[in-house]
Amino acid sequence: MMRISDLPRRKTFRLGFRAVFIAVGILSAFASAILVQEKEYQLASLPISLVLLASLAEFVLADILTESLYPARTTAILEKLEANLLTYHDRIRKSIDGAIHSLRACDTTRVSGTLHLKVELYSSSGDEWELALVQVTEYSGRLGGKRWRFTSASKGLIGRCLRTGKPEGVNFATEIEYEDRMVRDFGYSPVEIAEHTKEARSYWAQPVYSNRQIIGVIFFFSTELQIFPLAANLDVVQSKADEISAYLEGAGII
Repeated sequence: MMRISDLPRRKTFRLGFRAVFIAVGILSAFASAILVQEKEYQLASLPISLVLLASLAEFVLADILTESLYPARTTAILEKLEANLLTYHDRIRKSIDGAIHSLRACDTTRVSGTLHLKVELYSSSGDEWELALVQVTEYSGRLGGKRWRFTSASKGLIGRCLRTGKPEGVNFATEIEYEDRMVRDFGYSPVEIAEHTKEARSYWAQPVYSNRQIIGVIFFFSTELQIFPLAANLDVVQSKADEISAYLEGAGII
């Protein structure tokens, strides 16, 4: 059964927006009915107006805001990914699990991993675009964000991996160092960092290639200190990256 968290952000945003204004409309209609029953006709006009505004917001504003935040061309990319990855998602996660279990001299239960794919994000006009990465699998492990999150290619360790085309790692001794360096060295704002998982201390990004072109990044992190790169079995991690590349080709994404 598909969960809400499995849906792309455009769909969850649209559903959430509609749910809020449907609730507002129902409550306003209930309030107006009570006021009319009490013959408070002037007061009843206020919740009636809210009902009309909620209906307008649900059908018009929701579409306008959704389109501005998630342009149609970008949405088409996400919908294709969602459909094509349906039968490959669990296989890809199994490959990531295999890479995690190959790590040496560390507690693998404290390691999480996911896959980000290279995509082009388009503006609402469709004329401008930027290179980005989208998280297409749920995290293997105990921590991590949900699917369908976007990260600009200019930000983070995965962005650096995408730009250099080679494995990248970084370690942070404390949460304070993490917050400072993620802003100073990895292009995030303090507001963005506030939304990130802060328990991790050691990170690794492994590029995924197809026909000599980088197509994505496998991202690992551990809550233990100084795990990467020493714990990584590079041959196994590379073989899992190749395995995932084959899955993506089979899914028709490449």
